[in-house]
Amino acid sequence: MISCLAFAASTAVAAAAAQEQEVFVDTIDLGAGIYALVTNRGGNVGISVGEDGVFMIDTQFGPIAPFLDRAQRAVSDGAPVELILNTHLHGDHVLGNAWFAERGAVIMAHHSVRPALVSPVTANLTGATPEPLSGGFLPVVQLNGGETLSYNGETVRFHHEPDAHTAGDIWVHFVEADVIHTGDLLFSGWFPYIDLDNGGTVNGFIAAMQSMVDVAGPDTKVISGHGPMSTEADLEASIAMLTEARARVAALVEQEASYAEILAAEPLADFHEDWNWRFITTERMIWTLYRDITGVIPENE
Repeated sequence: MISCLAFAASTAVAAAAAQEQEVFVDTIDLGAGIYALVTNRGGNVGISVGEDGVFMIDTQFGPIAPFLDRAQRAVSDGAPVELILNTHLHGDHVLGNAWFAERGAVIMAHHSVRPALVSPVTANLTGATPEPLSGGFLPVVQLNGGETLSYNGETVRFHHEPDAHTAGDIWVHFVEADVIHTGDLLFSGWFPYIDLDNGGTVNGFIAAMQSMVDVAGPDTKVISGHGPMSTEADLEASIAMLTEARARVAALVEQEASYAEILAAEPLADFHEDWNWRFITTERMIWTLYRDITGVIPENE
């Protein structure tokens, strides 16, 4: 287990190592005391700053937490983070938890997240699911989704999306400010990572994006889990791409094509230039779609 004590002892070294890797945090002001903290190391973080305190959405990796804390203190007059939501279980969204918990933050997540962090599964395609965690890494407030929080003058609504990126994804809507933080339910302009080993499904991912479109408008500011600041139009583009991609692979499966034959057919070739990226390549997207549709893990992934 990774203990809080061990984390604290290694924080200075880890932070120094992170600094050597030229970590940066870009603070984007979205109005109404809401900011996006965008780094070159992990998922996009959201914060709400105001008279009730500092509310943070996701904490990235442990070595990055001090940089996030420094960035948020610059816009909160030095206030500590008091409340955190982990949008889901992946390490690039939860491994900074202990840094903030040791400084008094209370951490929330969907009720499926804490047990998954204590006893994580071994995923076939992930670089971010952590080793078993304990102590300050773990959420202490467990949500079902559907809760509403009044914080810093905003109505903050938590929406749970089952069987999407994982089984325990929550996205956040700041109603009056018209800001959405998607968690990893939007990889803006990229093929999405759908964690089939932790309850994710392609149809659930599409449905989750649609649920955000249903409350968004043309002026809604969208903090994507990964990728640039986005809009309702970016959500719709991702829905259209993934829906079409799944249909193409499903059609080949219905024709009894093997995985190797589907790869050779290059069904997503016209998506490659715009949507391919280093982690979820076009081939990996086909792998995910094939496995999701058939329930079979391809041998030559």
